[in-house]
Amino acid sequence: MIALAELLGTAKIRGASDLLVMVGDAPAIRVAGQWERLEAGPLGTANVQSIARELLRANAWPELEEKRELDFSCSFAGAGRVRCNIHYQRDHLAIVLRLVWPEIPDARRLGIPGHVIRAGETPNGLILISGPTGSGKSTTLAAIVEHINQERASHIITIEDPIEFIYTNKRSIIEQREIGSDTPSWQSALRTVLRQSPDVIVLGELRDLESISIALTAAETGHLVMASVHASTAVGAVSRMIDGFASAHAAQVRLQLSQCLRMVFAQRLVPARKPDQRVLAYEVLMGTQAVANMVRSNELEQLNNAISAGREHGMISFAQCIRELMAKGLVDPDARL
Repeated sequence: MIALAELLGTAKIRGASDLLVMVGDAPAIRVAGQWERLEAGPLGTANVQSIARELLRANAWPELEEKRELDFSCSFAGAGRVRCNIHYQRDHLAIVLRLVWPEIPDARRLGIPGHVIRAGETPNGLILISGPTGSGKSTTLAAIVEHINQERASHIITIEDPIEFIYTNKRSIIEQREIGSDTPSWQSALRTVLRQSPDVIVLGELRDLESISIALTAAETGHLVMASVHASTAVGAVSRMIDGFASAHAAQVRLQLSQCLRMVFAQRLVPARKPDQRVLAYEVLMGTQAVANMVRSNELEQLNNAISAGREHGMISFAQCIRELMAKGLVDPDARL
């Protein structure tokens, strides 16, 4: 029977971002975005159940059987912090573990531009981090939060599902609230966060119209709000903020967004020239007056032109970024987004 510690050790040595365990197949790890099966036979029901019980907190098994899936995080000696999802598929257990960096990485090591990190110094407004699943949005958010933590005395409240990085208070005071253990739901946490006297609010994800509305209101009322959005481009992130609202409310949402948007940082991880490595590619949309006018006037199709022409304001498109990465020899000339 294969042990969880052995699997996590292998994943860490190989530099994997994820570990997948399921009944009827060999364990698999994701390395540089590609899944690889480990040299082990298919796992049986008892083995996967044993791993699940080792991960679950006390008395959580009945909750798993009722809900059929659980999200949470935990820490292991040697492997560090792990984000966990346990679920059922074809009436059998499956487990996906995301290995989190043991400490918040240096932004320069990640390849995040300095002015993107410094955007956290703005006293209010909305900063969006967008990208597909697994592109490092949570890590970028953590890097900006840590910059604020080091540079200014703020009260920061994060709402996460689950908590990934653990912060140590420096100049700032940081509260981290996990859905399920510290607060019953996203809705409950969002409705009460403004009563908790925050300067900075960090949302793991903008999930629905209610969370978007609360984020916009908080950004308008003197708070800095930072959140991740599942969108592949900066313009897509802006559209995501608006499109779900009925036409009767869309104009008001565009007005709010035009007034509070400070930056959208869209990111992807692309194969590097070095084997089994990936490089951060990104585009940046800054909340200039011209961008605000386009958002307010519903001229979102013009935003890509604003990005391409906005280098003096710190903007860059994915195409421009890829060309720069090629010039530095970090990605192959035939790299594709």
